[in-house]
Amino acid sequence: MKRTVAVGKQLRLDLLALGVMIMVTGCTSSPSTQISESGNNGFMSLWNTYADCRSTSDFVQAESDLKQLRSAHVQEAGSYEGFVLPLPAHIERLVSNPASRVAVDVEAMVSACALHAGELALDQGHIDIARDLFVSVITLHDGENSYYVLKARNLLGRLGQGINISFNAH
Repeated sequence: MKRTVAVGKQLRLDLLALGVMIMVTGCTSSPSTQISESGNNGFMSLWNTYADCRSTSDFVQAESDLKQLRSAHVQEAGSYEGFVLPLPAHIERLVSNPASRVAVDVEAMVSACALHAGELALDQGHIDIARDLFVSVITLHDGENSYYVLKARNLLGRLGQGINISFNAH
């Protein structure tokens, strides 16, 4: 009988040790590190593109950076497409899609880059392109009165005044 109890205790200790080893190994496995590193690389690439757009004085470079940021924004927005929670209809309308897991607001980055690119286009005499870029910011923020929308409207107003002044001068 003592031998059976001793074997049972030893079996429990062995199982406990095995469980602890599995937990420790599972918590420190390398694939999760690789996932976070690849996510960090994606974030840094996005941030570098944004910083490059905001600091360049070359319209072509700003436009290229803007295309990359817009592409990232579309990918981020599409990542929650089809997200469905099985909830009753009267509760479902109160639930929004999950928040972005990116540490920055990609939509704000796109807006800031578009405004900067629009200002560069305006400075270089590309009035139609500048107008399109300013309007794209307003369209992106559909119905919001954010900083970016207000600035885009202000720049569009200045753009309109510049055109009126040039027509009046002739």
